Amino acid sequence: MSDRLVDTMENLGFSTSRHGGSLKLAALVLASLVGGCAVEAESPEDETEPAADISFEDTGETEQALAESTCGHSICETGAAVRSTCDSCVTSICAVDPFCCTNAWDSVCVNEVATICGRGPQAVTSSTRVSSIKVRIRTGGDDLRGGSQAYGSFQLANGSSLPKTSLNGGAGFPNNSVNVATMNFSSSRTLGSLAGFTLEWDGAPRNIFDSYDNWNADELRFFIDSPGRCPTLLGAPFTPGRMTGSRTIASTSVSFP
Repeated sequence: MSDRLVDTMENLGFSTSRHGGSLKLAALVLASLVGGCAVEAESPEDETEPAADISFEDTGETEQALAESTCGHSICETGAAVRSTCDSCVTSICAVDPFCCTNAWDSVCVNEVATICGRGPQAVTSSTRVSSIKVRIRTGGDDLRGGSQAYGSFQLANGSSLPKTSLNGGAGFPNNSVNVATMNFSSSRTLGSLAGFTLEWDGAPRNIFDSYDNWNADELRFFIDSPGRCPTLLGAPFTPGRMTGSRTIASTSVSFP
């Protein structure tokens, strides 16, 4: 057991003695503190292809700004140590784990957002119904030019596809930036009904002076956002790579959550 975990358990009032099995009991009790509220499906899946809409936002370096404006960075992500008074959740965490406010906001501190504050990711299953999914797009060393179009579409478990929608709305994505698009469904869907995702690229010149646009789509992440909670990441990262005039489509299977 790491010194960080031992210190935190002692601050919470758990004995970390290795005699009599108390260490195992303390670890089990600490693990039982993990929060989250499951959302269950009640209605059958409608496989009719819905119209989809898109909203777009540039998020800089983070997809979820929980306490970012007051603490300097999202408490859902690792980073520098934060002031204990920057957020009520941080105050509670640093009362039992001062490391987070004196040394660094590490992965233990991030986990404590859920275990101590109950503000962690939403618990979901394949039966959870959603009306939208967010797509975080991280570019690499070659940007996406304004006017070009990156499209996304989901494929369903029954073999059909939902309509493709623009992930950038014609806006440019700078080099090494993180941008988030929200794909809205006209009717809710279960996470388990989504089986694949396709990124389609159209970088054709918009004026006579342009060449075909190329860009580096280093990583796409899918997640759902609940107000006041850390984002719930869905599935594994998708790494399309370089999109060019000769490579305009990249696809992956998905398994949510």
